[in-house]
Amino acid sequence: MELVNRGFSQVILLGIIAVLILFGAGSSSLFSEKKIPFFDKTIQIPDPETQTELKSEPTPVVVQTTTSSVASTPKQNPLLPTPTTIPIQGVPKTSASAITSPPPSMDGINTHTELYGTGADPDIITLGPKAGGHPGWEFYQHKPGMGFEAYKDGSPVLAPFDMVLVGFRDTSTQIVSGGTSAHSDDVKLFFKSASPDWPGVYLTVYHLLTSPLLIGHTQRASNDLMAPPAQGFQLFWDGNYTLSSTSNASSYSALIGYKVKRGELIGFAGTVPALGSVGTHSFADFYFDVPDTSVNPNIKNGNKNLHLVQPGSFFYWKSYSPDATFPSGVLAYPFEIDGYQLPTEQRDINFKYTLKD
Repeated sequence: MELVNRGFSQVILLGIIAVLILFGAGSSSLFSEKKIPFFDKTIQIPDPETQTELKSEPTPVVVQTTTSSVASTPKQNPLLPTPTTIPIQGVPKTSASAITSPPPSMDGINTHTELYGTGADPDIITLGPKAGGHPGWEFYQHKPGMGFEAYKDGSPVLAPFDMVLVGFRDTSTQIVSGGTSAHSDDVKLFFKSASPDWPGVYLTVYHLLTSPLLIGHTQRASNDLMAPPAQGFQLFWDGNYTLSSTSNASSYSALIGYKVKRGELIGFAGTVPALGSVGTHSFADFYFDVPDTSVNPNIKNGNKNLHLVQPGSFFYWKSYSPDATFPSGVLAYPFEIDGYQLPTEQRDINFKYTLKD
């Protein structure tokens, strides 16, 4: 009986060794050459540094750029970002003004992240996620907002939600360097939200050529950075305040108090000198000041409960497309896309609004 048991055990052991040898031979494409002892044989084990498909680490939630309007292999234009992924961060629950939960469906949400430009300086973001914008694109110090790379010179800039014009500033100028003059468009518009989803939120858009809300504005440069034309509520990364009028601001005939709805025209994109003397760059920058119960340590003067956020990761965005419906708390991309287009007369940079009855 002992001989039978011993023989049976040897058969089982030989069978196990044979299976291990066959498994190792048939699995060479899945394993590296790293080996460990196993009885008097060696077996191959996964190498976590080279076989990423075998890792079990959690994958971050991202929104993939999946839009038919973008080629699968985009051109490497140095002035335009390549398609990328943006983390879904949502709105911090500490915010005193916002929809804090994601939309019930993510269909159509954050589908044009390939048009996100340089983000805001993370060091001055005091509410919500600090990262955002196009990965790898350097921001400048104290940059308050994120650019959208969806514009050409004079392209229409649209309202991402219902809002009211509360102020403007024109710091457009001629830049002279080494005897060479270059124009930089920088009309700024300051808006306050008129949306019940975003009470108390302010939006600033800058690098505009002009705006239909500035009835008397025709010049392309103010050329007075020490005392630029400005009027109404002004918002910056380190303060906010109200101006009655400066310089020749009255000649702009700004429609302070004018309400625009989501998708309506608010301005036309300007141009700035591009880096490396390669011409000009057209885009529009946006920054948002969101009220919160906490104090913004950067604010020296004004409402210290207003906080800059990173637009690309703080908000959920959706295209206007002609039949689009917007869930609560979702903003609209501020440019024409997916079939949405303004009336022909509003695509002319000379178009101006008139006072509403």
